[in-house]
Order: sequence, then C-alpha cells, then structure tokens
Amino acid sequence: MYKRPKRFSRILHLGLFLFSVQIFSQETQKTETSTVKVVGKTSSNSQPENFRKNPTGFQTSIDLDQYNARYTNLPDVLEREAGVRIRRYGGLGSYSTLSLRGTNPNQSRIFIDGVPFNNSQGGEVNLADLPFDNLQSIEVYRSGAPVGFSGSAIGGSVNLVTRTGSGPPKTRVNIGAGSFNTGKGSITHTGTYGGIGTSVFLLGEKSDQNFSYLNNHGTLLVNPLDDTIDKRRNAQYERTSGMLGLSGDIGATKIKFWNDLNYRFHGIPGPASNQTQQVHRRYLRNTTSLGTDTKGLFDGLLRLETRAFTSFTNDDLFDPKSEFSKGTPNSTAFMGQSGLQITPTFYLLEYYQILKFHAGIERETFERSRSTPQNIDLKYEPGKTRTYTTFQVEDEFRFLDGKLVLTPGVSWDSYRDKFQSDEPWYRKQDPFASATKTTEFSNPKTGLLWRFWEKENYSLEFKSNIAKQYRIPSFLELFGEVGTIIANDSLKPERSENGDAGVTGRYKNGEFKSNITISYFRKRIKDMILFIPNSQFTLRPENVDSARIDGAEVSHKTEYKGWKFLLEYTYQEAINTSPAPYLNGKYLPLRPKHEISGTIAYRGKRWELGFEGVYVGAVFKDRTNEYVNYQPARQIWNAYLTLVLYSSPEEEDPTKKGEKTPRELLLSIDLRNMGDKRVEDIVGYPLPGRNWFITLSGRF
Repeated sequence: MYKRPKRFSRILHLGLFLFSVQIFSQETQKTETSTVKVVGKTSSNSQPENFRKNPTGFQTSIDLDQYNARYTNLPDVLEREAGVRIRRYGGLGSYSTLSLRGTNPNQSRIFIDGVPFNNSQGGEVNLADLPFDNLQSIEVYRSGAPVGFSGSAIGGSVNLVTRTGSGPPKTRVNIGAGSFNTGKGSITHTGTYGGIGTSVFLLGEKSDQNFSYLNNHGTLLVNPLDDTIDKRRNAQYERTSGMLGLSGDIGATKIKFWNDLNYRFHGIPGPASNQTQQVHRRYLRNTTSLGTDTKGLFDGLLRLETRAFTSFTNDDLFDPKSEFSKGTPNSTAFMGQSGLQITPTFYLLEYYQILKFHAGIERETFERSRSTPQNIDLKYEPGKTRTYTTFQVEDEFRFLDGKLVLTPGVSWDSYRDKFQSDEPWYRKQDPFASATKTTEFSNPKTGLLWRFWEKENYSLEFKSNIAKQYRIPSFLELFGEVGTIIANDSLKPERSENGDAGVTGRYKNGEFKSNITISYFRKRIKDMILFIPNSQFTLRPENVDSARIDGAEVSHKTEYKGWKFLLEYTYQEAINTSPAPYLNGKYLPLRPKHEISGTIAYRGKRWELGFEGVYVGAVFKDRTNEYVNYQPARQIWNAYLTLVLYSSPEEEDPTKKGEKTPRELLLSIDLRNMGDKRVEDIVGYPLPGRNWFITLSGRF
C-alpha cells in the first residue's frame, strides 16, 4: 500500500530527467524566452504576478470586482472553486474553515499579500476573522505555493490580495441590509496623490443571525416526535474593520505599505440542541506589512523582493454562566507574529533558466490568562514561542522558446518551540524534559509545464507536479490544554507525498471566450495527528492515522455576448488507511465524493441576472462511518439581480473614458437558499434557510 507513492514519484522523476537530457542535447539559439502564461479565472488577459513565479501549478485568481455591488462574503466566494471545501458553524459571521483537496483545515496555508495568517496555537484559520470587502482578488494555489510564500502546506495555499490605490481618485460607497436584521456599510477610496498610490477602507457590519432551524433535541433516531422549529440564539455579531494602503516608487524600487485592523464582537451559540445564552467572544487583530520590489538590478540580472510584517491579536472569551466549561471559563489570549523575508531572483536567460531564492525568519508568541465568571483569581498560563526559519531555492529551466518548463526546488524549514510549564517537577511525566523542542525537515518538489499549442486565439498546456510536504504540530497538540488535553512533545510532523497532473486550455474567437482546466491529484498522508481519549475527561494527541486521497477537478468558464457560464466540479475519494481495523477503509469524515458549483448569467446594458447552484455530496460526520452520522447530499440554489440605476457617459461609452472616474449607481438583490434547505456542515450546527440581501452601491 505504501509503495505506490514512491513508484509514482520515481516514474515521474525518471520521465522528467530523460526529457530534460533530450532537450539539453539539442542545439538552440541564445534568445530571450517569453513569459510563460498560466490561465486562471481573471477578468483580463493579464495574470497575477505570483502566477508567473509558479508556472507549473494549478492555480486560480478570483477577481472580486465582480462582487462590488453584491452582498457576499469570503466563504461563499471560495466555496464555488474546484477543490475547495468550506465548513461553517452557522450563517454570516460564524466560525468557518477552509480545506483544499480533501485535507484538514490546519493543513492549508492562508496569506494576506504573502503575510502568513495561520497561527501556531491551533493551526487552522477562522475565515470570519479575515478581511474580504477590501480585497482586490483571491489567489488559490492547489499545488503548494510560489517561492516567497513561507511554510509547508500539505493541502495548498490561499493568498488574499489587498486593493491598491492607482489612477484617478475614485470612491465607492456600499449600503446593504437583509435577513436576520443584517446591515452593512462600507466606503473605499483609491487614488494617486503626488505619485503615492493611496487606498483607504472602512466597514461596519452587524447581524442577529436568529434564523429558524429544526431542533431534534439530540434524539434524531430515538424520538423524532419531539422535534421542534426553534430560533437560533446567541449567534449575533458586530464587525468593524479598516485598512490603509500606500504605494509608490523610489527609483527602480516599488514600495507597498498597508495596515489592516479588524474588530469583531460575537456570540458563540453552541450546538443546536443545547444553545448557549451568554457565551461571547471579542476579537481584535492588527497587521502591518512593508514590502519592496526592485527590478532590473545589475543590467536586468537580478530582481530583489523584501517583506517585513508584524501582527498582534487579542482574543477574549467570556462565559459568565460557565456554559462551556467550569472553574475558570473566561480567558484572554494574546498572539504576536512578526517576520522578515528576502526573495532574490536571478534571470539567467542566456542559460535558459530563472534561479529563485527565498530566506525568512518568523517568530510567534502566545500567552493566555484565565479567570472565574466574576473575572477574579486570574490564572496565567506560561507563554509559548515559536521561531521559524526557512530557506528555499527553485530553478526554472526553460526550453524550446519557453514551451517546456521544468521547476525543481527544495525548501529547508526549522522550527524552534519553547514552552515553560508551571507544573511541579514531581508531577511531570518526564521531570528532566527540556522546555525547548527543535524540528527540522526539507520539502523537495518538481514541476513540469509543456505548452502543446500557443496561438493568438487558443492554447493548450500540460502541467504536472510532485512534492513532499509536512505540517508542524500546533502548540495545542505539543503542549496541551490544562484539564482537557495532555501534552505530547514527542509528536512527529504530519507528512504527505503529493502529485497532480492535467491540462489547461483557452479559446477565443471574437466575443466567444472559453477556459477549461482538468486535473488529477493524489495525496498519501502519514503520521496524521488525532486526539485519543486518555481518560474520561482528557485527550492525548498521537501520530496514529494515515490516509490516501485521490481525485479530479474540472474548472470551466465561457463568455459569449453577455452570457456567462461557469462550472466547477470536484471528485475525490478520501480513505482512512489507519492500521486500526475499525477505521481502515472508512471514508474520512466531512469529505464528499462529489462537489459541483455552477453559475449561468446574462448581462444586458443596464442589468444582470444570474443563477447559482451548489451541490455537496453525501458525507459521514464521524471516523467510523456510523449511519446515525450520515448526511445525505444537498443542493443549494441562489439568484441575483443587479440593476444600473445611473451611469455616467464615460461608463456607457468606453471611448469617452479619460482621467475622470466614471460614476455609477447600482442596486443588487441576492436570494440565497431559495429551496429553504435545512442543512448543517458540522454536527449540531445548523445553517440558515431561505434568506435575502439588498445592496445599494455608488461609485464617484
């Protein structure tokens, strides 16, 4: 069973080697090759800068300008992408996680303009804590990430690209409202002043999320007669965020600075059959980043990019009635993260290659205190720190005028964790254990891009990648949680052998444009960490599980004379290969075999109407695939209508556009879950039924 990944890797490596030897033996002229193009779901022929650094990867860019006038959010947008799985604990503003290609949420990496967002305490990211309305685009990397993105990612990576200020000044104001007493207002201003690009964003949003749901009172099979229709309680939230971005040039160096501030105050409702009343959370995060990009050094030989960032987070949990835990249920956590990165790129075009390097150092800290419901008798937990250093190198070989590209590379990662315990030495499992733990590993990878045809109106490319990736255990897994999780500092990193291959095609003829990507992927994950019962009330993390994940993805987009058709399909088979007889051969929980999302829309001169559908296949919600935890497939249908209430002549006639910003006033109506499906992603946490939103958006 475990020899198959090695055989797959050896065959592909041998093929790449023999093909490269054949190409090296050919006589070629020393001419500068053109930039390799990667087709993504962008709004124009241009591609993101990061895509050029990762030519062999399967990746998608989502242009968020299309959602300017609609009431939507990050989970809803990402859910429509092939290979992406979103799990929600409720409606708007609820805890939501992202996973790629059947992996766990803590096995994917999330960045904001290349700044890492995953924290070392739990590993996974709550999408509700991320910015959205101030983003320009979202980049989804299913085959790892480009050089310059830190950290190893078994699943893949997502990069949120912030809005930059350029061109003439323009301002957009959005006012939205909808179901469950939801309201939102935002203002975005961008422009260039004295050669400095400026972007300013402010947002305020609130919602009660008191939707109706079917409450089975925990007796789904035993007594269905006691089911009732209840209202969701304590799911309300308020959110305020702001962002300032500055960019400009000093000589040949581009500089970009931004600061993002996000504040959320929200209830934590608990399971549907046991709702809470007063448990709530207060979250405050501030992130600052400064980056430089210098091109053309040493007569075009060198490009030098740098990035420095810092982030701090205050996360306060209040449980005045001890509904979640007893003793000291209230907590105040502080997380800090900072880093410095440098990425030099050498363009050795006379030797048909581009040599990329990346070096970085990051440091994270985590501190927490606990108190009683009356906020007295504080208990301070010892602080935890993690220092992460990385060095990456990748060589991009180009042959046949850029029609063939090979990208072998490797990264070396080192993690140094420090955790001080206040427990007496005689109570420790190992009294002489060190408070410092160092973990090191390397991540080799190889990619292939073969451009079969490249014409003005059409192109066809073949891509393939193989890699070995790791996930470092989180603080929670290594150092435990007082009273609930036993520490295990002997945990090994999770590891995976990844591979994918597929084709990407593009066709354009007049007003007809079509893109399609078809890919196959496989993962063989070992040393997966699970929490095993250690006693009646405690758990202990152990490396006891493994899995094989095989699947295919289809991503298609066609546009013709105002019509737009999108289709995203994911097939995957995620099987537990644990040696435990009661787990071996079972489906991994919450991994549907089939996921489909589609959109069909028509845009007229002064309106646009679209219908969206999402199909999620049946899943088991537990590791042993018990019938009681079986969830059937579901289909969710949405619709939207956007009306152009006013547009300036410059907007209606592109020939009149100049330095003045076109003005417009749009009205958008969104209808979600039109079939009123009562479903849930996570056991006991219902999702909203039918709901609606309306948005008035003006640009001037």
